[in-house]
Amino acid sequence: MVQFWVSIFPISRAVIKQITCLCRNFLWTGDTCRSKSALVAWKTVCLLKNEGGLGLLDIQVSNNCFIAKHLWNIHLKQDSIWIRWIHHFYLATHSIWNAHAQRTSSLLWKSIILLKNHLVELYGGHQLVIDSMAGWAQQEGGFTPNAYASLRHHGSAVHWDTIVWEQWALPRHSFTLWMAILGKLRTKDRLRFIRIDTLCVFCRQAEENHEHLFFGCNWTFSLWNMVKSWLQLSRRMSTLNSAMRGLPCKMKTLVAKVRRVSLCILVYLI
Repeated sequence: MVQFWVSIFPISRAVIKQITCLCRNFLWTGDTCRSKSALVAWKTVCLLKNEGGLGLLDIQVSNNCFIAKHLWNIHLKQDSIWIRWIHHFYLATHSIWNAHAQRTSSLLWKSIILLKNHLVELYGGHQLVIDSMAGWAQQEGGFTPNAYASLRHHGSAVHWDTIVWEQWALPRHSFTLWMAILGKLRTKDRLRFIRIDTLCVFCRQAEENHEHLFFGCNWTFSLWNMVKSWLQLSRRMSTLNSAMRGLPCKMKTLVAKVRRVSLCILVYLI
């Protein structure tokens, strides 16, 4: 339903903020009506999985892409009654790239002009915008998906996405591993505000944090060694990133899949 409305009308930032808030609440609590501090920024959550995110839709960018489609159709003077009316009423003496919005203009027209100005500033000129939009229209998949791929927030590629999101692993295991790699688990060092004992629950010798919990604790260190022996891994692992690099993630063998799933389960259990 949300996808339908963002494809038809410009959505105000206040409405998009409220929709995003409901989605964020559901992700972290399972209930849209119960709020909780987000452990990972929404901008990161909306990144693709191979960039370290969950691949969720950025509603603001999606809405901008559909408005960009209106802008492109106006530029092409597409044969429709609405486009003809736009050119007669707003663009009788100049092109869309020189047009401005008035205080009395419609919300849709203001949104189109606002996005047009943003794209011109982003790409460095209206001709570069035209070239980019032409590419979106000509590429496989259609204008809107290609526009979204270009306008969304981009992150750096990660090397662990195929391990975290291994199809054999349970989603809750993969989600916990994803959180652990980002360093966002609620370890005791992040819970000092509730006045709890911050010592590691396993060894009781140091404060519990990500580094200590997975590799600094004597108990978990011995557990890692047993798992490495069982999986026949010889590489030294001192961080989760090094553990990821030690797995042959591109191999399609059964052994490789078992190794990757075992890592998901191990991190979840710890």
